[in-house]
Amino acid sequence: MIYLVGSNLEFDGVKTLVLNEIKFNKFSVNLAEFETLVLTSKNSVNALRFNQISPTDLQIYSIGEGTSHAASEFGFAQIYTAKNAHGNDFAAEIAPFIKGKKTLFLRALETASSVGEILRKSGVNLTQIIAYENVFKPLNEEQKPPKNSAIIFTSPSAVRNFTRNFGWDESYKAVSIGLTTAKELEAFASPIVSAQQNINACVSLAKTLL
Repeated sequence: MIYLVGSNLEFDGVKTLVLNEIKFNKFSVNLAEFETLVLTSKNSVNALRFNQISPTDLQIYSIGEGTSHAASEFGFAQIYTAKNAHGNDFAAEIAPFIKGKKTLFLRALETASSVGEILRKSGVNLTQIIAYENVFKPLNEEQKPPKNSAIIFTSPSAVRNFTRNFGWDESYKAVSIGLTTAKELEAFASPIVSAQQNINACVSLAKTLL
């Protein structure tokens, strides 16, 4: 059986385990005061919507296609989708484009990468707002995946929430959406990292493991 952790998307033949919920923080910001906006998750876009902040004509730097799609749907038009979907590599890629520019970074409370630190050290005029946080949401023990399951993890927090809830069985096969998530798994598993940083690719990879 294949299990998906860290996303509420559903796929045929895949059981989705929702072990967290996103809590959006209340904040106020005038986007017109900034030249660029850095997005590492569609949750950042949803945080703007939650706070009823309207899009403006500023340049968006997005970590991946999913986040770019969310930004476009929200109303942003100038969107650069990075070639690198891994946190620190993403920051290193976009830093030369936004050096010296007044930039807003909407981030999570806890992050596994150092995007903000890398951008600041690269000379970006950076303002960071903690826009949301991942809150642990426990599941019943009956929902624990059986032995030999393939388990897809879409973020480091998904790994932490899963092991906090269910522990880890050595027979599990771990699929990671990216390098940062894989690093979280390496203490107790040998994860296989998807060549593409999207959930569809992870599901296809997981199906080859069963």
